[in-house]
Amino acid sequence: MKTRLLLALVILVIGAFVPMSPAETWTTGDEPMGAPATYAGPDNLVDARRAAGEAHSQAGFLTNGTTQLKEGSEDLKDGMQELADGAETARSGAESLAGGMNELNAGMGQLGGGANQVADGVSTAVDTVVGFEAVKGQILGTIDRTLEETEGATDPDIVDARNALSDLRGQVETAQLPEDIVDQLNQLRDGSREISNQLTTPGFAFYDGMSSATSGATDLSNGMTELRDGANTARDGSQDLFDGASQVDTMAGNTKTKIEDIQGAIPGPTPQQQQAMAGPDKVTASALSPLVAMLIAALMVLGGLALALAAFVVDGSRRAIIGFGTAFLTVVGLVLVMVLGVGLSPLAMLMIGAGLVLGVLASAGLSWMLLAACGPRGGATVAALFAAVQVGGVGWLWKSASVASVSGAWKVAVGLMPLHWTTTTLSSSGNVGSSRALWISLALATALAVLGVVAMARGRVAPAGVVEIEQEK
Repeated sequence: MKTRLLLALVILVIGAFVPMSPAETWTTGDEPMGAPATYAGPDNLVDARRAAGEAHSQAGFLTNGTTQLKEGSEDLKDGMQELADGAETARSGAESLAGGMNELNAGMGQLGGGANQVADGVSTAVDTVVGFEAVKGQILGTIDRTLEETEGATDPDIVDARNALSDLRGQVETAQLPEDIVDQLNQLRDGSREISNQLTTPGFAFYDGMSSATSGATDLSNGMTELRDGANTARDGSQDLFDGASQVDTMAGNTKTKIEDIQGAIPGPTPQQQQAMAGPDKVTASALSPLVAMLIAALMVLGGLALALAAFVVDGSRRAIIGFGTAFLTVVGLVLVMVLGVGLSPLAMLMIGAGLVLGVLASAGLSWMLLAACGPRGGATVAALFAAVQVGGVGWLWKSASVASVSGAWKVAVGLMPLHWTTTTLSSSGNVGSSRALWISLALATALAVLGVVAMARGRVAPAGVVEIEQEK
């Protein structure tokens, strides 16, 4: 029996973490709406519901616009960041270009000075070459005069000197420069002078071009610096725009959430008012007040507890008590649903009937397992306290959820309670709400009901009132 009780606790824990929000059971679309009201009387909230619905629609357009604004400003911010990075790279390159041009300009001055020195040296060489023939004639004249003066001398030394001079005269006479050497040297001189002028003298094309290029590189560097500064300013502005757009988007989302809270806080029309507004010839959507569903589900849970206590005391009639009691409570619940609900389809009534049966059996089975595990007094006390906690906790949650949103911690705590499951089944079926919540609640109730029925079928009550477990063969 304790094993089954542990399994039941596992099912309860699973129920705490599955999605079963009360608002899902009466909301069929994306637009939130208040729970169907339970009070009777004139409906004075029609205009308020209409205004809240229109405000919600406008808030939806607003949030879509602010979302696009935020995304666009984010793209702009990223683009401006890339532009700022590119401007910084371009500025650095322009600065390097300007520095290189200045260095090249300085090198041109040095190169021009060297070219000027080459031109001067070539001019000197040209002058020397031009005077070569005159020097050659002077040398030949001097040799001839010396030979004439020493003619007839018998001194061996003089004779040797005359012979040497004769040989030298022949060499000097035959020595000559190439015919075009002067033209070539003149061309070299003129070319080196032209290079020097192009490199160092204003008014020459290369010098003026390099000066313009250097000035342009400097201007480009200054302009890229200004562009970098402007891009950084634009980047900072785009960041401010993105921050502002994010705040506007957050405010729009908060506004939409507040409007949804207002819509949820405005009670919906009662089932009777829905029928009256539709008229006798029109079919309205089904409606069942969630608070009415909770009260009917509470009746099933308390009835299941009573059936378990009765079956525990009267062991011989256990099956009859559970069977007839479940049927009676189900019929009572269906009658209440038909009286207090509107437009319920046969399928909805079938699902509600299944939820009522499972709610009674789950409550009876869990109470039986507590009685078997803790004894008559302890088990009855724990089962009664748990039932009271369920009625209080689930009742508070569903009442609060009908007018405002509820924190997740309360949803988790109430999700442990089978009364919440049964209420979810009734409200989802009666208001054509979330099918997911409907099937989850039915699955949890079915698991707990089957476990409880097996426990009641396999246990027997000893004379002392303690349940014993039949040994499996």
